[in-house]
Amino acid sequence: MDLIEINESTPPSSGSAAAIPDPKRWLVLAVVLIGMFMAVVDGSIVNVAIPAIRSDLHASFGDVELVVAAYTLAYGALLVTGGRLGDIYSRKRLFILGLVGFTAASAACGVAPDITVLVIARAAQGATGALVFPQVLAIIQVSFSGAERARALGVMGAVIGIGAIAGQIIGGSLISADLFGLSWRPTFLINLPVGLLGAVAAALVLPRADAPTGPRPRLDGIGVVLSSAALLCVALPLLSGREAGWPGWMLAMLAAAVPITAGFLAYERHLAGRGGTPLLDVTLFRERALRVGLGIAITAFAATTGYLFMLALYLQVGLGFSPIDSGIVYSPSAIGVFTMSLVAPRLVPVLGRHVLSVGYAVSAVGFLTVATIAAAAGAEVHGWELAPALFVVGCGSGLAVTPLVGTILSGVNPRDAGAVSGMVATALQIGAALGIALLPMVMFGFLGDQARAHPADYASAFARTVPVCAGLVLVACALVWRLPTTRTQSANALIERAPSWAAALGYSLYLASGGRVGEAIFRDLLGHTIERRRKVLHDAPDDPGEFIAYHYAEGARDQAWLNFLVREALAVGDREVPHEAERRPVIALQIDEIRRRQALGLIDPRLDPELVRLAIFALTSYPRILRQVTRMTTGLAASDAAFDARWTAFLRDIGHRLGPP
Repeated sequence: MDLIEINESTPPSSGSAAAIPDPKRWLVLAVVLIGMFMAVVDGSIVNVAIPAIRSDLHASFGDVELVVAAYTLAYGALLVTGGRLGDIYSRKRLFILGLVGFTAASAACGVAPDITVLVIARAAQGATGALVFPQVLAIIQVSFSGAERARALGVMGAVIGIGAIAGQIIGGSLISADLFGLSWRPTFLINLPVGLLGAVAAALVLPRADAPTGPRPRLDGIGVVLSSAALLCVALPLLSGREAGWPGWMLAMLAAAVPITAGFLAYERHLAGRGGTPLLDVTLFRERALRVGLGIAITAFAATTGYLFMLALYLQVGLGFSPIDSGIVYSPSAIGVFTMSLVAPRLVPVLGRHVLSVGYAVSAVGFLTVATIAAAAGAEVHGWELAPALFVVGCGSGLAVTPLVGTILSGVNPRDAGAVSGMVATALQIGAALGIALLPMVMFGFLGDQARAHPADYASAFARTVPVCAGLVLVACALVWRLPTTRTQSANALIERAPSWAAALGYSLYLASGGRVGEAIFRDLLGHTIERRRKVLHDAPDDPGEFIAYHYAEGARDQAWLNFLVREALAVGDREVPHEAERRPVIALQIDEIRRRQALGLIDPRLDPELVRLAIFALTSYPRILRQVTRMTTGLAASDAAFDARWTAFLRDIGHRLGPP
């Protein structure tokens, strides 16, 4: 999807003034996505290693949940901090440092002698991974613009979705191979060559780190401590409380999470009020796109990660599948994610943000189908019976993950894109931690005594819990409808694909009924026209002749709107027109653009900018508004290529005459 490049507070910039794109930008993207892929894969690769880790390190289910969640918690808690450190010390340095640290932490995981060391090493993995992810987003923001940035974000979303599933397959393959008799340890040790090669490639390929200019921002250390403490107070009791028997200190931790969170938000407001640099800009929560987007991210990822964790328990612990067999069972999901990750960006121009709605609805169908098959087959399931349903779940995830970050970003101010990206990424990890903590708790509640549980009991518990995942993604689906209309799309994205006659019909219904019929359609059509005209203004070239000719060429797409203006003028005259308040700002932007060009010496400053705008509208619209006069005057129709060439040349000549004497 297109990320907005212009807003009402930002004057349009010409193509000539635009920064020259980095010729190595796609190679840069490939390098930074290596680090992101490692971080995402390691968030899920442990799922298939659960039985091997429990057996080798004599750990409980709660301990293994902590191994999974320690990574996710540290990762989520420090993502915003990682972004801030990148601002302070340069993105390239932080990316390389994070990749090297992640590789070292992976080595520590691979040689961990007991479960405590493994949990600590996993937390270190998450913390260093949190240095990598924000730099990827920031580097994409700097290296790409417009449609290319949208494609780059789409590729990033695909990597996130594919990595979450690929971790299960890669982990299963490595454990089954039992390389050098190391059992589960190669699932971490494989990061060593990949991480070191990625760090070397980053040093060679990423843009040179610029020295910071001006006063260097300070890291909000108190904010880091308070936010991390709040997350820990929620997650640790949820992960370990069931097996520990819910001791009083865990309940106290849960209760303390509320005042700690409130204190964190109050401190961030206080720090911003006295001119500091808070870890979290709480004013961003005024953006409905962010508030709703965070809810979507948390609920959807809680469902997805909790489901993947439970599926691993169901297959390996409950049914006794080997790691490689378990990995093979995940393959249809991986195929679905990969396929739909490629399709999703193509659907965004047609469906807009409702690509997410479709994805969550498809995921819900897949979850319910998985639950039905598991309940019906019981302990006799062989894996292939689940393949179609798992493919459906994967398709839903591919549609719902790839466009998520870009959809939320398109609804907020561009200057806040970096901060919002970090907050969304943090929400994804919080959702993942909650999914791993809560959904297995529900499953174990249905399972009862694990020591006496049979395969059929695991199948029943799994089948009864997976519908909760369906419920969560349906909540996410409902929240998508609460996302505000983006600055680049109408509320009904199909309006953008409507043929001219359909738009004309919508305008006519509205006009003929005096605004009583077709209000919603008219509002969407008007919104689309306004946003398209803003984009045309942004993209128009500097040269005055080319500027007018460009507007004339682009105006060919506005025939239905021009026809409506003529009929509206006859019906209304010079009285106030419907939705005038929405129309005036666009005209004001056009006048301001003429003033900007006068200040640059491109247009004669003695000319009245308001009248110049009126004259340009007449010149670029007249042949299409009064087409019969055009035909009678020139003998050519306004749509004739010969007339188009003559009029375009005339407009270029007029534009050049508008320049300074």
